[in-house]
Amino acid sequence: MGKIRSAVGSAQLLMSQKFQQFRELCEENLNPDAHPRPGSQDLAGFWDMLQLSIENISLKFDELHQLRANSWRPLSPPDIQERRIPPPVPKKPQKGHPPLARDRSLESSERQRVEARKRLLAAKRAASVRQSSATESADSIEIYIPEAQTRL
Repeated sequence: MGKIRSAVGSAQLLMSQKFQQFRELCEENLNPDAHPRPGSQDLAGFWDMLQLSIENISLKFDELHQLRANSWRPLSPPDIQERRIPPPVPKKPQKGHPPLARDRSLESSERQRVEARKRLLAAKRAASVRQSSATESADSIEIYIPEAQTRL
């Protein structure tokens, strides 16, 4: 129940306060009489922080979807493996059983996390390039929202 409250509360906070704060910063940026007037880099930095929050909330809801698919039973945490020398590779391939459904769901969730991290890194790089680009005028503001992030 705590995970549900955490995910919903985080999403509500983001929508009710953080986006409103970003909107106010945008309006102050457009107002020539505002002191101090936030610059386009300030807006881009704030937007990057919002993207991190969105990604975090998205991961929380993904975890809730996995719990729901598992009949609301806690998912077993991945085993912590000590650093050991891996066993030698057998010469003949072993005929094993296909992975269990829970193993596939863990692999799927790990794959989703890795993909989310890659998207976040790509968004950070794009924001960094935009910020360092001297070709943009100070009046132009560009907000990047990946398609995968538009669903909450």
